[in-house]
Amino acid sequence: MKTHKTNPSRARLTAVHLFGAALLGAVVNYPAAADPKSDLFQPDAFRMGKALKKRTVGLTDPVGLDCALPAGPLKLSAAVDIALCRNPATRAAWAAARLQAADLGGAESALLPSVAGTGSEARTYGQHVDVSGDTVDTPQDTRDAALTLTWTLYDFGGTYANIKSNRLLLDAAAETVNSVTQQTVLTVVENYYGVVAADAAVVAAKSAEAAYQQDVQITTALQKGGVASLSDVLQAETAYDQADLATVQYEYAAQAAHGALSVGIGLNADQALKLDAQPVPAEVPAFAARIADLMGQATRQRPDLAAAIAQRDSAEAAVTVARAAGRPSISFQGGRSGSNTTGVPDQNYSQIGIYVTVPIFTGFKVAYGVRQAQASLESSEVNVDKVRLQVTSDVWNAYYSLDSADQQLKATATLVKTANQSEQVALAQYQAGVGTILTLLTAQAAAAAAAQSRISAELAWETARGQLALALGHLSKSEPLVTDPALP
Repeated sequence: MKTHKTNPSRARLTAVHLFGAALLGAVVNYPAAADPKSDLFQPDAFRMGKALKKRTVGLTDPVGLDCALPAGPLKLSAAVDIALCRNPATRAAWAAARLQAADLGGAESALLPSVAGTGSEARTYGQHVDVSGDTVDTPQDTRDAALTLTWTLYDFGGTYANIKSNRLLLDAAAETVNSVTQQTVLTVVENYYGVVAADAAVVAAKSAEAAYQQDVQITTALQKGGVASLSDVLQAETAYDQADLATVQYEYAAQAAHGALSVGIGLNADQALKLDAQPVPAEVPAFAARIADLMGQATRQRPDLAAAIAQRDSAEAAVTVARAAGRPSISFQGGRSGSNTTGVPDQNYSQIGIYVTVPIFTGFKVAYGVRQAQASLESSEVNVDKVRLQVTSDVWNAYYSLDSADQQLKATATLVKTANQSEQVALAQYQAGVGTILTLLTAQAAAAAAAQSRISAELAWETARGQLALALGHLSKSEPLVTDPALP
């Protein structure tokens, strides 16, 4: 840039002001440098935070929230809330969305002019050539200051296409937050009811173990009375030992389930949790939803499909950005400059102009950039088809999984009742001396298996409801599972 001289006092004052501004900036920004998360003197001029919030209605950004455990037993809704606040997956999705919001703000900043200030002060010693071409050895002082404004006026739509691309990417990031949130909710549901089922399995195993222990006592007493044989006692003891081993295995599974739930909601695996789970309803409403209607609903509501579509549209806009890189651009520039040099008249002037930049040859970089953008667009189009097919698959599997779970609940209710009655009859017959130990042990094994089948059926029903709600795209909270047993 050309420079213009000013008088020494004015140039010195300008240099002092520039130095003072730099020093003040370093001082006032020290807290921001000390705290990398500080927003001090970094205003959200384009309200990108509000833009992200509008795209995530019903969801809560966990940054800055207190994610403490509630007092008392943990309900499913509370477990979900804690997970959405503390789970690393949801927090990472929110951080990525905030990053994309900042990228959109940066893209929109290109619509505004940029202003830059420069200043310098130098002293030349020894023999040198002055501005008049004479060789001198007297010291020479030079002071320069300039203020420059640059504003891109037209670039064949590149700036606007970049804004559009980043806006669509923000849409995709917001939908990804929704998708990750729903997946997190399902994980909590599975882990929560996994704990409920595992604890119930331990109780059932201990009950079966106690029944086999009673068998040992009965057969031992009958043997002493000459009614039962040693074989009866050994069979009863073998069944008891097997039940004891099963209890140990179920207890391990319960501990693993508790650890998975704690980690799933963002706590250490050894965090002790006491649950307050609602029992499975005695009567499960009939599941009569039409699969075609559910697939249509999922296509409209699934956030991962919406994110894929937004990414495809963003890739389409990126093609325009790549093409604009090889086309001319028009910009406005203006500046104010001043210069003071010993022995030379001062300079102090302003300059404005319209500049046209025409890329002539870039080593084929632009051409390959366009090809890259087009390939990315094609890839994103394939991804949309892939996600759309996955949506139909998820709904199909979840639909029949819940239908099967409903039927399993009804079947196991009858199975448990019948198996328990059979066990009581076999026990009474054996004690009366008209039954065999094999019949008793078989009936007890069937009753124990029926109890475990019932627990598995209840777990399958709870998780199948969550899977269907996720497949339909409305599991961002626990309400669909808590308030409406008959999904959808």
